[in-house]
Amino acid sequence: MERFIIPSAFLGALSGVIFGILLLMPFIAPFIFFLMFILSGIFAVIILKKINAVGVLSVYDGCFIGTIAGFASLVGASVIYLPLAFLLGGYFSLKNYDILAILMLVFSTALLSALFNAFSALVTAYIFEKIETRGKTGFKDHFELNIDKGDEDI
Repeated sequence: MERFIIPSAFLGALSGVIFGILLLMPFIAPFIFFLMFILSGIFAVIILKKINAVGVLSVYDGCFIGTIAGFASLVGASVIYLPLAFLLGGYFSLKNYDILAILMLVFSTALLSALFNAFSALVTAYIFEKIETRGKTGFKDHFELNIDKGDEDI
């Protein structure tokens, strides 16, 4: 499980940077914010499976990867979005907020993102587990071996 922490945090932060840039577009920002709560964990699980960083992925491992990736993605998106939104303050009206309040809001929203991404990555890991075990049990179920003992008169 410890081998998932750094790759999950990196992939979550990478998806957070992408989502943070996309959040600057005002018309699609609510949709992107909703997708950030779901897709970061799925993205991390799929990429880790594609690059063979994990072997057999259990549901618990998927939940752990989603939690780390979800938290890192929202923190990464906030690191990109908030400074740019402050620089573009005329368009976003974020000038009068307290920094401590913003940090508490980011942290509590990151915990919520971790929870939702844990569930979405859990479902993704479950689907991967069913796909991987389907081939193994399918062969055993459909393979029958008939042995004839032949002549036992001897």
